[in-house]
Amino acid sequence: MIVLNGFKIFVLAILQTFGEIAIEGLRITVRAFKKFPRSYIAVFYMFIAMAFCYYPIFDHWVTGFIMMSLPVAVLAGLIASCYLLYKKQKLMASAGFIWFLMTFPIIKRFVGIRNNKPETNHAQSLKVLSFNSESFGEQNGQGVNWASLKSDIACFQEYSPNENIESQYSNKLVKLTPFDQDRHIGLALFSQYPVVKEYSKIWDRKGQPNINGFICADIAYHQDTVRVVNVHLWSMGVRINQATDALKKGDVKEFAFEIFDTFRRLKEGFEARDEQIKEIESYVSGSKYPVIICGDFNEIPFGYVYGKLSLSFNNAFEEAGQGLGFTLNRRPYWVRIDQQFFSSDWKVQSCQTMKGITISDHFPVVAQYVLKKSLDRPTNLVANR
Repeated sequence: MIVLNGFKIFVLAILQTFGEIAIEGLRITVRAFKKFPRSYIAVFYMFIAMAFCYYPIFDHWVTGFIMMSLPVAVLAGLIASCYLLYKKQKLMASAGFIWFLMTFPIIKRFVGIRNNKPETNHAQSLKVLSFNSESFGEQNGQGVNWASLKSDIACFQEYSPNENIESQYSNKLVKLTPFDQDRHIGLALFSQYPVVKEYSKIWDRKGQPNINGFICADIAYHQDTVRVVNVHLWSMGVRINQATDALKKGDVKEFAFEIFDTFRRLKEGFEARDEQIKEIESYVSGSKYPVIICGDFNEIPFGYVYGKLSLSFNNAFEEAGQGLGFTLNRRPYWVRIDQQFFSSDWKVQSCQTMKGITISDHFPVVAQYVLKKSLDRPTNLVANR
């Protein structure tokens, strides 16, 4: 009994000591924060933005804005850390530098660094194309080499009927809605392989054309079944042209209106895409089939949807792309909002943005995939099949 009481006293003494150290550390941090509030806030904000990009635990629209601001947060956090080190705030400065280094894997989302791929000549590859064709432009795609848009599976957003495309495929899934008096546009999924099951939906966008939605198709791919989802999520609503034009004219009132309206549209977009990706995830989460999700996500790689999908799927451009891979053919040109994600059943061989196709305000994205289990088969068995 005496030994037990002595052990309790020892444990309580240890806890009290740690408590006093924690309280003193908190006091020191508060005093330092009062001396350098902006620097501390910048470092903490960098950490929060980085943490959300790693794991977007909150689906509130504010999360989307915080994640989207990561480049600015990283720059501000790095400057603040250097300043705190200069002011001999070594503890917080060290934390800031560590958090800065932890952002590197996230920044990789913006840059494709193609690695050397293992030999896969014996394995059958699947070529998948995704393209927001914007109804093939004002000239309806005149002068285009249509054969360059041929693949094993092709997913189109803002698609309007086009015989040059459809004649290249034996299996067609098209979901169109009225856009104006002269046009019907929507989603299309074309395949060289049989479609065994499909489900599609166009979301209702009150007061505006209903062009956003998805097509989910189970496709018989040789001896396997694969699930491909063609996605067109809600627009970002960014109208850079109007804002910059107003600024050039010196119309401050119009510029302020465009900035405020862009903020409102972004907020609505974050809320809508959150609900839309939840619906899409219900078709791919835990799928017994290998999955590829591609399309126009209308979000940059630091966005909520990108972060959410990255928890369960790999991004083709991150794994096998090169350079920056921007997919928007208008201002702002420096964004990549067209993506291809894939499940762990696949190995991606290549992914590229087709900058030579300029008939739309987007560039097509094409990737080559191989089922991993086919890589495990002996070459001679595959050759003799």
